[in-house]
Amino acid sequence: MNINIFKNGWKKKLAEKIQKKKKLFIALALILAVIGFFNFFSLKKSSSSAETSVQTMAVGRNFEFPGISSQGKVVSDRIKFKITNAEKTNKVMVQDKTFTARNKKLFLIVNLELTNESTQPLNLLPGDLIRLTIGDNKETKYAPDLHNNLVPVAAISTRVDRVGFVIAENEKNFTLSVGEIDGKKEEVGVGFPS
Repeated sequence: MNINIFKNGWKKKLAEKIQKKKKLFIALALILAVIGFFNFFSLKKSSSSAETSVQTMAVGRNFEFPGISSQGKVVSDRIKFKITNAEKTNKVMVQDKTFTARNKKLFLIVNLELTNESTQPLNLLPGDLIRLTIGDNKETKYAPDLHNNLVPVAAISTRVDRVGFVIAENEKNFTLSVGEIDGKKEEVGVGFPS
Protein backbone atom coordinates (compact mmCIF):
# COMPACT_ATOMS: atom_id res chain seq x y z
CA MET A 1 0.00 0.00 0.00
CA ASN A 2 2.88 2.38 0.69
CA ILE A 3 4.25 1.64 -2.79
CA ASN A 4 0.98 2.78 -4.46
CA ILE A 5 0.96 6.01 -2.45
CA PHE A 6 4.57 6.66 -3.51
CA LYS A 7 3.72 5.98 -7.18
CA ASN A 8 0.61 8.21 -7.10
CA GLY A 9 2.54 11.02 -5.34
CA TRP A 10 5.32 10.88 -7.93
CA LYS A 11 2.85 11.09 -10.80
CA LYS A 12 1.11 14.04 -9.16
CA LYS A 13 4.40 15.90 -8.63
CA LEU A 14 5.42 15.23 -12.23
CA ALA A 15 2.07 16.54 -13.49
CA GLU A 16 2.48 19.70 -11.38
CA LYS A 17 6.00 20.29 -12.75
CA ILE A 18 4.77 19.87 -16.34
CA GLN A 19 1.96 22.36 -15.68
CA LYS A 20 4.45 24.89 -14.28
CA LYS A 21 6.75 24.40 -17.28
CA LYS A 22 3.79 24.84 -19.67
CA LYS A 23 2.90 28.14 -18.01
CA LEU A 24 6.54 29.28 -18.20
CA PHE A 25 6.75 28.20 -21.86
CA ILE A 26 3.54 30.08 -22.73
CA ALA A 27 4.80 33.20 -20.92
CA LEU A 28 8.13 33.06 -22.81
CA ALA A 29 6.31 32.54 -26.13
CA LEU A 30 4.13 35.62 -25.46
CA ILE A 31 7.17 37.74 -24.55
CA LEU A 32 9.01 36.65 -27.71
CA ALA A 33 5.93 37.34 -29.82
CA VAL A 34 5.65 40.89 -28.42
CA ILE A 35 9.38 41.54 -29.01
CA GLY A 36 9.11 40.15 -32.55
CA PHE A 37 6.08 42.34 -33.25
CA PHE A 38 7.92 45.53 -32.20
CA ASN A 39 11.09 44.55 -34.08
CA PHE A 40 9.11 43.88 -37.27
CA PHE A 41 7.49 47.30 -37.21
CA SER A 42 10.72 49.12 -36.32
CA LEU A 43 12.53 47.38 -39.23
CA LYS A 44 9.68 48.20 -41.59
CA LYS A 45 9.78 51.84 -40.49
CA SER A 46 13.57 52.13 -40.88
CA SER A 47 13.54 50.46 -44.29
CA SER A 48 10.80 52.79 -45.53
CA SER A 49 12.78 55.83 -44.36
CA ALA A 50 15.78 54.65 -46.43
CA GLU A 51 13.87 54.39 -49.70
CA THR A 52 15.59 55.12 -52.96
CA SER A 53 15.36 58.67 -54.28
CA VAL A 54 16.20 59.23 -57.94
CA GLN A 55 16.21 62.35 -60.12
CA THR A 56 16.76 61.71 -63.84
CA MET A 57 17.77 64.20 -66.52
CA ALA A 58 17.78 63.31 -70.21
CA VAL A 59 21.06 63.98 -72.03
CA GLY A 60 20.95 62.28 -75.46
CA ARG A 61 24.48 63.11 -76.69
CA ASN A 62 26.30 60.90 -79.22
CA PHE A 63 30.02 60.30 -79.69
CA GLU A 64 32.23 57.72 -81.43
CA PHE A 65 35.46 56.16 -80.25
CA PRO A 66 37.86 53.59 -81.69
CA GLY A 67 37.23 50.08 -80.41
CA ILE A 68 39.83 47.91 -78.73
CA SER A 69 40.44 44.41 -80.09
CA SER A 70 40.55 41.29 -77.92
CA GLN A 71 44.36 41.59 -78.18
CA GLY A 72 44.19 45.04 -76.55
CA LYS A 73 45.04 47.04 -79.69
CA VAL A 74 43.11 50.09 -80.87
CA VAL A 75 41.40 49.29 -84.19
CA SER A 76 39.80 51.37 -86.93
CA ASP A 77 36.29 50.02 -86.20
CA ARG A 78 34.43 52.45 -83.98
CA ILE A 79 31.95 52.15 -81.14
CA LYS A 80 29.06 54.58 -80.93
CA PHE A 81 28.96 56.04 -77.43
CA LYS A 82 25.65 57.60 -76.40
CA ILE A 83 25.01 59.30 -73.06
CA THR A 84 21.30 58.62 -72.63
CA ASN A 85 20.67 60.27 -69.25
CA ALA A 86 22.11 61.09 -65.83
CA GLU A 87 20.64 60.23 -62.44
CA LYS A 88 21.17 61.60 -58.94
CA THR A 89 20.41 58.79 -56.52
CA ASN A 90 21.10 57.74 -52.97
CA LYS A 91 21.44 54.02 -53.82
CA VAL A 92 23.33 52.12 -56.46
CA MET A 93 23.66 48.43 -57.21
CA VAL A 94 27.14 47.08 -58.01
CA GLN A 95 27.63 43.37 -58.66
CA ASP A 96 24.30 42.44 -57.01
CA LYS A 97 25.08 44.49 -53.88
CA THR A 98 23.21 47.68 -52.99
CA PHE A 99 25.27 50.60 -51.69
CA THR A 100 23.62 53.56 -49.96
CA ALA A 101 25.23 56.99 -50.01
CA ARG A 102 26.07 58.40 -46.57
CA ASN A 103 27.43 61.58 -44.97
CA LYS A 104 25.45 64.00 -47.17
CA LYS A 105 26.64 62.35 -50.41
CA LEU A 106 24.77 61.02 -53.46
CA PHE A 107 25.70 59.12 -56.60
CA LEU A 108 25.65 60.72 -60.05
CA ILE A 109 25.10 57.85 -62.48
CA VAL A 110 25.71 58.47 -66.20
CA ASN A 111 23.87 55.88 -68.32
CA LEU A 112 25.41 54.86 -71.63
CA GLU A 113 24.57 52.89 -74.76
CA LEU A 114 27.57 51.39 -76.55
CA THR A 115 26.87 50.27 -80.12
CA ASN A 116 29.22 48.10 -82.19
CA GLU A 117 28.13 47.99 -85.83
CA SER A 118 31.15 45.96 -86.98
CA THR A 119 31.14 42.20 -87.48
CA GLN A 120 33.91 41.76 -84.90
CA PRO A 121 33.55 41.97 -81.12
CA LEU A 122 35.13 45.15 -79.74
CA ASN A 123 35.94 46.56 -76.29
CA LEU A 124 35.88 50.02 -74.76
CA LEU A 125 37.05 51.70 -71.53
CA PRO A 126 34.16 54.09 -70.67
CA GLY A 127 35.80 55.11 -67.39
CA ASP A 128 38.69 56.64 -69.37
CA LEU A 129 36.39 58.64 -71.64
CA ILE A 130 34.45 60.72 -69.09
CA ARG A 131 35.55 63.27 -66.50
CA LEU A 132 33.28 65.32 -64.25
CA THR A 133 33.50 68.93 -63.10
CA ILE A 134 31.11 70.26 -60.49
CA GLY A 135 29.49 73.70 -60.48
CA ASP A 136 31.77 76.56 -61.55
CA ASN A 137 34.98 74.69 -60.67
CA LYS A 138 36.36 73.77 -64.11
CA GLU A 139 39.86 73.03 -62.81
CA THR A 140 39.12 69.88 -60.80
CA LYS A 141 38.20 66.94 -63.04
CA TYR A 142 36.91 63.78 -61.36
CA ALA A 143 37.30 60.29 -62.80
CA PRO A 144 34.37 57.91 -62.24
CA ASP A 145 34.25 56.18 -58.87
CA LEU A 146 32.06 53.40 -60.29
CA HIS A 147 32.78 51.88 -63.69
CA ASN A 148 33.35 48.63 -65.50
CA ASN A 149 36.93 48.39 -66.66
CA LEU A 150 37.16 46.97 -70.18
CA VAL A 151 33.60 46.63 -71.51
CA PRO A 152 33.07 44.04 -74.27
CA VAL A 153 30.53 44.91 -76.95
CA ALA A 154 29.49 41.98 -79.11
CA ALA A 155 29.46 42.27 -82.92
CA ILE A 156 26.45 44.10 -84.36
CA SER A 157 24.94 44.89 -80.97
CA THR A 158 24.26 47.58 -78.38
CA ARG A 159 25.30 47.22 -74.76
CA VAL A 160 23.96 49.30 -71.88
CA ASP A 161 26.62 50.47 -69.41
CA ARG A 162 27.12 53.22 -66.84
CA VAL A 163 29.71 55.16 -64.89
CA GLY A 164 29.14 56.76 -61.50
CA PHE A 165 30.54 59.56 -59.37
CA VAL A 166 30.18 60.30 -55.65
CA ILE A 167 28.91 63.87 -55.23
CA ALA A 168 27.72 66.17 -52.45
CA GLU A 169 23.94 65.97 -52.06
CA ASN A 170 23.45 69.74 -52.55
CA GLU A 171 25.23 69.91 -55.95
CA LYS A 172 22.95 70.58 -58.92
CA ASN A 173 25.11 71.56 -61.91
CA PHE A 174 27.68 69.31 -63.54
CA THR A 175 29.77 69.24 -66.69
CA LEU A 176 30.87 65.99 -68.31
CA SER A 177 34.08 66.22 -70.36
CA VAL A 178 33.87 63.45 -72.94
CA GLY A 179 36.80 62.36 -75.09
CA GLU A 180 39.91 60.23 -75.26
CA ILE A 181 42.49 60.88 -72.54
CA ASP A 182 45.01 62.43 -74.94
CA GLY A 183 42.42 63.86 -77.35
CA LYS A 184 39.99 66.73 -77.64
CA LYS A 185 37.12 66.82 -75.13
CA GLU A 186 33.52 67.88 -75.64
CA GLU A 187 31.59 69.32 -72.72
CA VAL A 188 28.10 68.16 -71.84
CA GLY A 189 26.20 70.16 -69.23
CA VAL A 190 23.87 68.31 -66.87
CA GLY A 191 21.70 70.32 -64.48
CA PHE A 192 19.16 69.18 -61.89
CA PRO A 193 16.43 71.33 -60.34
CA SER A 194 17.51 70.40 -56.79
